[in-house]
Amino acid sequence: MKVLFVISHYDFDDDEYFKMKDLLESAGVHTEVGSTHISEAQGRFKKLVVPDCLLEDVRADDYDAFIFIGGNGASELYHMTSVQELVRNILLRHKTVALIGEAVPVLYYANVINARKITTLENLRQEVEAGGGYDTGKSLEKDGDIITGFDNRSVKDVADAVVEALSWQSQHKESSESIRLEG
Repeated sequence: MKVLFVISHYDFDDDEYFKMKDLLESAGVHTEVGSTHISEAQGRFKKLVVPDCLLEDVRADDYDAFIFIGGNGASELYHMTSVQELVRNILLRHKTVALIGEAVPVLYYANVINARKITTLENLRQEVEAGGGYDTGKSLEKDGDIITGFDNRSVKDVADAVVEALSWQSQHKESSESIRLEG
């Protein structure tokens, strides 16, 4: 299973990223990083991450799941048409997309939040509701292929939900492949 972390180039929540990366990799998940620039991205706490790819080059079929890391810099992603299109394509292909904290409004800007249950920070609730979404106020919310976490305190729960979704995808993929082979 292969997951892409989506981070802003500057001021992403590096604690959130490194905790999530450790949890996923300890569960056997291969991770890569995509950002708006290929040079070192700097987190809120000045930790550096070298992206593996540019977001504009990423396709939904390239990965099994996508995790959007929060932090103040996540707003850089809101108005990027390539990010909006990527999110729509991820959901069209029934792949998992997880967003934490300040990254959650990406769903609003991609116009995919209508009638969805999500969780977000109180100061971002207006965007969620403007898009027709419902903020549950929980630490973690799952609605179909969308997983949202309230903030960096939700990282473990989000990681567990992503691993569970990947496991389900893997089992579903294996069973549909065996049906095709038998048929």
